[in-house]
Amino acid sequence: MDHRAYEKYQQENPDVYTPLSTYDYVDRFVHELTITEMAVCVVAIVLAVVAIYQLFAKRKNKKSEDDNAKKEDL
Repeated sequence: MDHRAYEKYQQENPDVYTPLSTYDYVDRFVHELTITEMAVCVVAIVLAVVAIYQLFAKRKNKKSEDDNAKKEDL
């Protein structure tokens, strides 16, 4: 193969392992979120906060029940 044929072959068959830095249109981070994506994130955060609150509330109730049971035993 001469150089021109090889260059043509390279253009027709690009490398599979081309690094992402060569692509200008690929962004690593999203700079704009849609309304739906923001809503999903807010719902996930609210659910996480509610779950953590319930864990602490259960621990508090369990401790107060244990304290009441100890007082009744006396």
